[in-house]
This record gives sequence, C-alpha cells and structure tokens, in this order.
Amino acid sequence: MKVAIATESHEKIKGIKKAFSRFFCVKETELEVYFRTTDSGVSLQPFNDETYVGARNRVDNIKESNGECDFYVGCEAGIECFAGICFNVQVICIFETVTQKYLFGKSFGWQIPTKDFEIIKEKNLDTYLRGKGIQSIEELLGSSYSRNEAVAQATEVALASRKL
Repeated sequence: MKVAIATESHEKIKGIKKAFSRFFCVKETELEVYFRTTDSGVSLQPFNDETYVGARNRVDNIKESNGECDFYVGCEAGIECFAGICFNVQVICIFETVTQKYLFGKSFGWQIPTKDFEIIKEKNLDTYLRGKGIQSIEELLGSSYSRNEAVAQATEVALASRKL
C-alpha cells in the first residue's frame, strides 16, 4: 500500500502511519510512505471551512507531484467555531485513488477560551500557547492526547467513511 503524505512533520506522519496500520490491520513496515511539505493555500491560522480547504489543497498538491499512490493524505490544524464556542481540531483529507473519492475526518477538539480568541486571530494558536508557557499539546492535554494521536484519530475517522 502506497501512501503519500503532504507534510514533513514527524508527529503527523507517525499518526497517519499508525492509523493506516490499525485500520487496514497491517504492520507499519508494510506501508510504502512518501512525504513532503505542500502548500495549504489558506492562512497560517485557518478558521472553520479554511481548515478543510487547506487539508484538501495539500492533498491535491501532493497528488500532482508524487506519482501513483493508493492514498494521498493532507492534514491541517485549525479552529472551528460554533454557537460562540471555538475548538482546535486536526482535519484530515484523504484521496483514495481506486474510488477517486475524497474522505474527511477530524479529531477531538479542545475549547479555546472566548476571552483569548482575538489574540489567536491576530497571531496564531502556537504563539498563543507559547505565551501561556505551553510548548506542546501533551503539556496541555496529557501524554495520552499527543498530536500524533489526534492525527491518527482524524485519519481513522476519514478512512471509516470508505464504508459508506
């Protein structure tokens, strides 16, 4: 199984490989993985629909430059707002070559304090977190909720859509 991943982030690659391995019941060593950074075409700190557009743009950009793979995967972290509450989420877009379908999934989301929303809009989430003394998602959520786990969760949810 050949998988092209539109990132060079080791944490995101680790999560995507973990998800494909679990979902298809194969060893990670059985996956042929290619990766490189691609442009999202959206703002540095995407909000709402931009997050999904960014993930799909990454997929389309890696498809153009990476031969024939079974799956192409793009990941975009962003902020979704509903009913005045905002959450940070990881969004995955997968293009499956056989079916020619785009599949989307997203991770659990953690709430961003309303009072801090404007700070994040002006800067970005990473700058905001570092200003709070938080250097990694594990420091915020605990070791069970690493970035690679959030990405794995979103990837498995996207892959589950194949069955529908």
